[in-house]
Amino acid sequence: MLEKTFGIKKSNTIYKERTGAYGIGFSYDDKIPVAMTHLYNGEKGYFLLGGGIENNESHIDCIIRETLEEAGLSVMPKELVCKGDYYHLIEQTKTDFHGVGYFYYMEIGDIVSEPTEPDHYLVWLTFEQIKEKLFLPHQIWAVEQVYNIHRL
Repeated sequence: MLEKTFGIKKSNTIYKERTGAYGIGFSYDDKIPVAMTHLYNGEKGYFLLGGGIENNESHIDCIIRETLEEAGLSVMPKELVCKGDYYHLIEQTKTDFHGVGYFYYMEIGDIVSEPTEPDHYLVWLTFEQIKEKLFLPHQIWAVEQVYNIHRL
């Protein structure tokens, strides 16, 4: 499995840790589903579908649950492709954060409901738009890895 770390881990720093699982798939016209939400400053933020693992759930269950909550989309995660993590400071809360993501290739099903997560909207982006719009660098890197395996 491919692994890559982004950001710099500062010594003598206590990080808020968050482990999540995320799905990356492609529509018939090669677009990638993402969640659009609003950031602290009111600007749009784009993130891969998925999120924090709850109550010892599996990566697959996490992706299925989060994708339904964020986008109302049914999916089937198929293959763990890579693991990326990102050390950074969340400016708005002055929190040192370490996000760890497990990234899966997934098959995309139908839209089966409205999103239940507040202020989350399903958006379909091209590979080029992903590189411009995704908010987190380890998520951009993960899309590149899945794209190289499943689309080239």
